[in-house]
Amino acid sequence: MKRLMILILCAITTVSIHAQKWLSISDIFEGKVIDKSRITETLIKGEQLEPYHLTSFHSVKFNATEKERDDIEKAFYTDMTQHAAKNSSGKPNSEMENRGGHLYYAIAEVKPDSPFDRRYICYQCSKGAHATFGITLVCLEGHVSLQDLRKMFKKK
Repeated sequence: MKRLMILILCAITTVSIHAQKWLSISDIFEGKVIDKSRITETLIKGEQLEPYHLTSFHSVKFNATEKERDDIEKAFYTDMTQHAAKNSSGKPNSEMENRGGHLYYAIAEVKPDSPFDRRYICYQCSKGAHATFGITLVCLEGHVSLQDLRKMFKKK
């Protein structure tokens, strides 16, 4: 019985690690799209997040060129559509806002690694100086609803 439990835990861990790879935005978090030296990264797990009903908070913030913004926006849209979690009416559980033909703000629930949590990806883009764009990407996991996230993260 003990061996069976260890095998199950190993399988869940392997699936969890592999599942991170299928998100298109994972390359951004890993520094493959934007050089790590240009990224401000925040990763929080554990007790600090309990008041927010979260188990994981991972964010990256950086300035991007127009081409980088377009590539990141495309990756985010891919994840929003291909990996969307559906609400009870069968529609993607997400909200977004466009400005000037580009994604400005979005929160989308995507399929989680674990059936016990929810996973959200969040995007915000603002015009910066000298034809750059300030972009913030966040990946959240936990027992939180989209309505709760709206209250926690106000649009700028």
